[in-house]
Amino acid sequence: MGLDIYFFAREKDSAQTERTEVGYFRKVNALINWIENHVGEVENCEELPIQRTHLEKLNDELGSLTSQNCTEVFPTCEGFFFGSQDYGDWYWRDVSEVKAWCSGILESFDFERHSLVFWAWW
Repeated sequence: MGLDIYFFAREKDSAQTERTEVGYFRKVNALINWIENHVGEVENCEELPIQRTHLEKLNDELGSLTSQNCTEVFPTCEGFFFGSQDYGDWYWRDVSEVKAWCSGILESFDFERHSLVFWAWW
């Protein structure tokens, strides 16, 4: 068990409920905390719509992240099976992965044709 975080895409003007995975992270509890504080309440196995503006803000904040401001800008959080709350090497690797994904999705995702949703399982 653990914290699995997914981002899914779904066609906007389609009756189909099929979704495609466009992002996955494991035990990045700081991302859960950020979503809670900037998008909305995260519930287990519930979709939460993500707008382009959300990702732009996340990307900007991750770009300005330092060891001095990380506990304020992108803090970890507690939770059953949520993983480490340490600000060591794993934290910075996770930050790097989320930042790279966020930049890539902002460049490639078609927000006009697709909806983006956040979904977490723990």
